[in-house]
Parts: sequence; structure tokens; C-alpha cells
Amino acid sequence: MLALPVMAEQVLNMIVGLTDTWLSNHLGGDPAAPTAAVGTVGYVLWLIGLITGSVGVGSTAIIARAAGARHRSLANKVAGQSITGAMVVGATVGLILYLAAEPIVYLTRLAPEAREYAVTYLSLLALSMPFSMMMFIANACLRGAGDTIRPALVMLVVDATNVIVSFSLTYGWGPLPEMGFGGIAVGTVVAYIVGGVLSFGVLKRGSGIVRLHLARMQPDWTIIRRILRIGIPSGIEGALAWLANFAVVIVINHSDPSSVSAAAHINAIRIESISFLSGVAFATAAATLVGMNLGRNDPHRARQSAYAAFALGGGIMVTVGLFFVLLPQIAASLLSDDPRIRDLTAKCLSLAGCVQIGFAAAMIFGGALRGAGDTMAAMKLNLLSILGARFVGVLIVGWWLEKGLVAIWMVLCAELLVRGSLIFGRFLHGGWRHARV
Repeated sequence: MLALPVMAEQVLNMIVGLTDTWLSNHLGGDPAAPTAAVGTVGYVLWLIGLITGSVGVGSTAIIARAAGARHRSLANKVAGQSITGAMVVGATVGLILYLAAEPIVYLTRLAPEAREYAVTYLSLLALSMPFSMMMFIANACLRGAGDTIRPALVMLVVDATNVIVSFSLTYGWGPLPEMGFGGIAVGTVVAYIVGGVLSFGVLKRGSGIVRLHLARMQPDWTIIRRILRIGIPSGIEGALAWLANFAVVIVINHSDPSSVSAAAHINAIRIESISFLSGVAFATAAATLVGMNLGRNDPHRARQSAYAAFALGGGIMVTVGLFFVLLPQIAASLLSDDPRIRDLTAKCLSLAGCVQIGFAAAMIFGGALRGAGDTMAAMKLNLLSILGARFVGVLIVGWWLEKGLVAIWMVLCAELLVRGSLIFGRFLHGGWRHARV
């Protein structure tokens, strides 16, 4: 019940990602440059999500424990401090993004044409940062209280707005101007602004045990320290993991000046999201239920919740993975008609389909550890795998040996199996049952 609304939300997010990628593949002319730009900007959005998540993980864990113990006052305090933090961090990140858009894109080693597209996107995206961060943090607070329905409804509006506005401005439907690539970016900005306003309103109205009171938004350093004690390890983990994955993009962009490999890489990730959206949904459910059951002093039921989430979410991911293995060309043709991009995408997807069980373990048991507040152990294991296997492996195969995109994806897939094994091993160890929040 907790996972299904989140899964619906993830389906909508996937549709938005596929829509943006499809639009960039069908702007006219060579699709490689705009598609590579959209994908590279996606990595910047991922970093922003990780920064937001460093607050959101702490908020979810503490509110889940408070919900299990029926401690309404604590839940409301955490919600107030989280929203204040989201506004401050969002404004800061937006300013940095606007001023540094060009240097950031230059670092990606995109080809000149793709670089121009990416700078345009990032400069516009900066305007929506305070709203997007407020939206994600408010949703994290609601999910911690066991409410996954209202965040999903908010994201339904956000994603529908994104798709409609992006299509309308890209092609100039009705009285709206035809903006081409710029329409994709403006659609995202408008959607995030709408989402921030809606999420703030939903949290202020309240849901179950948690409600936003304006008086609770004044800084309370005791609560802030509690949130950051859980969130900072997750934030450090996310930032270093992002750097490793951003390095992968740089290696791919560097290895192929035509941008075909970059476009195929992005298309493969977008299509693979059909699989891992269920992992995100059941990881969220696992985090909430593990936190609530530990709040009720019932670690046995917390463990059962995590295993149930893995059985359901992992089963879905493995099933979709079989489709990638058996019919990769059909999956690859969803986004591109260009045979160069399509064939390379299919090869990557066939590899990804073989390792979905490891990906599911890393996501869902990782969610369970974070819901318990065991973020330090999760951070160490994730970084050991991502930096030791993924980062080093891609540098050797892609930069030094110059083996190309398929070889890079072999490294990426092998690393997912390693990471899943490490995270599952930590869950079996059981130290998460004694984590302090």
C-alpha cells in the first residue's frame, strides 16, 4: 500500500524523462547533440536531488520513528526545520547554478553544439530550485508519516504539467511560441514551481501525525543537528557517488566526439528506468516501515517488512530485466529511430537486464538501512563499491583502454552486483537495529 502510490509517481517521472528524451531525439536534424545535452543536465538534476535527499533522509527517518511512537510534536518540529532548510539550500543552489552554468557544462566535455543546449537548460532550471527542493522535502516528510498518496498526487500534477508545457512550447501549440529545445527546459521549470507551491500547501494542511506550522520554521538547532546527523552521511555518499557517475559521463563524452555514445547512454538509462522505478517505490516503503517498526520496538517486523519489499520490488525488476535481455532492440526503438543510437542502446540494455537482482538489493535494502537511520554503514559500503569498482573500472576501460560504451556498461553492471551484495550483507548483519536517530 505504501509502495503503490510511489510506484505510480515513479511511472509519471519516467514518462517525463522519456518525454524529454523523445523530444530531444525528434527536434529535427542530428538528434545526438540535444539528446546528449538533456542527459547531461539530468546528471546535474540528480546531484540536486542528492543534496535535497541529505535533508530528506534525516526527515523521513525521524518522522517515521515519531509516527511509530505517536510523537506528534517531534514530527511537526522536524517538518518545520526541513522546509526552512529546503528554502535556504534551494535559493543557494539556484544562484550557484545560474552563475556557473557555463563552467559546469564545460567540465562535461560535451561537443560544442550539445554544450550550448545544456547551458540554456541549466540557466533556466536555476529559477526553479527553491520550489523543487521544497517539493521534494515536503514529500519526504509526508512519506515518513506513512502518507505516500498525497505526494504521489502532487507529482501527478507536476509531471502532467511538465509533459504538456514541454510539448506545447517545443512545437508551438495553440497561441504558445515555438521554442524548440528551450521548450523542454521551460516545461521543467514551470512544473517545479507548481510542485513547490502545492507541496507546501499539502504539508501545511497536515497529514496524519505531521503538519507544517509556520512557528516551527524558526531555526531549532537541536532538531537541525538530529536531521543532519542522519542526513550528512547520506549526502556525502550521494555527492561522491555522483562525482563517480559524472566522471562516467565525461569519459563517454570524451570517447566519442559525435555524441552518439552519449545519446545511446542516456537513452539506455531512460529505458532502464522502467525497471528501477519499482526499486525506488519499494525502497521508500521499506524505509518507512522499518523506521515505524523500530519506533514501536519491533525489529522482527522491521526485518520482515524489508524482505517483503525486496520480494515484490525485486521480482518486478527481474521481470523487466528479462524483457531487456530478450527484446533489447524493441526497447531501444522506443526513443530513437537513428540506427547508430538504437543499436548501441540495445547492447547496453541487454547487459543491464542481467543484473537487475543486484540493483534491486542495493536499492531496497539500502532504503531499509536508511529508514533505520543506519546511514553511515550504507555510505561506507556504497562508496566502497562505487568508487572502488565503478569509478576505477570505467577510467581503466573507457579512458585508458578506450574500449567504448559497451565495455563501460559491462563495468557499470558488474558494480551493481557488487554493491547489492555488500548492502544485503550489512542488512543480514543486523547492526541497523541499534542505530540512533
